[in-house]
Amino acid sequence: MANREEDPKDPSLQAETVVGAGCGAPIVAMFGAGLLGWGLGVAKTFNAAVGAAFGFTALLLWCWSMYTIRKGRHLRKQFPPVPASTRRAIGRSFLLVACIEVVALAFVFVHSNQIHRPDLGADWAMMVVGLHYLPIAKIFRAPVLGVLGTLITLWCLLCWGLFRSDSLVISVALGTGILLWLASAAALLRAREIAQAL
Repeated sequence: MANREEDPKDPSLQAETVVGAGCGAPIVAMFGAGLLGWGLGVAKTFNAAVGAAFGFTALLLWCWSMYTIRKGRHLRKQFPPVPASTRRAIGRSFLLVACIEVVALAFVFVHSNQIHRPDLGADWAMMVVGLHYLPIAKIFRAPVLGVLGTLITLWCLLCWGLFRSDSLVISVALGTGILLWLASAAALLRAREIAQAL
C-alpha cells in the first residue's frame, strides 16, 4: 500500500487540499484583482459600472473562500493529521520556488529598465508568475495551477509577439487577471467536489 505522502486519495490529504484551496484562492483572486485594476486603469476604462462588477466578483470569491476554509477545517478534524514531515517538506519546496521567483522578477525588472522597455518588464514578470505555478501545482497536488501557469505563460508569449507599449501592458494585465480569477473559482469548485466526496 502507498504511504500517505504518495497517496493523493488519502482523506487527510484531501481535507488539507480543501483547506489549501480556500487559503490560496483569495490570494490568487487578490492578485487577479490588482492586475485587472491595473489594466483597466492604463486603458482608462474603469468606471462606476465596471467598479461595481469588479467589487462584486472580488467579494464573491472572498466569501466563497472563507466558506471553503471553514468546510476544510471541519473535514480535517474527522481524519488523522497529515504528518509534520510532510508539512515541512511542502513548506521547504514552496519557499524554494518563491525565492527563485523573487530573484527572477528582480532580474526582469532590472533588465527591462536597462533596455528602456517597462512594457516588456510587465510581460516578462507575468511570464515568471505563470512559470512559477508549474512546480507549485506539483507541490500542492493541484493540477489546476499547472493549467493556470501554462495558460498565463502562453498568453504572455502571444502578447509579446502582438503588442507593444501600453497595449502590451493592458493585454497582459487583463488577460492574466482574468485567468487568475478563473483559476480561483476553479480551485474552489474542485474543493467543493472533494468535500462532497469525503
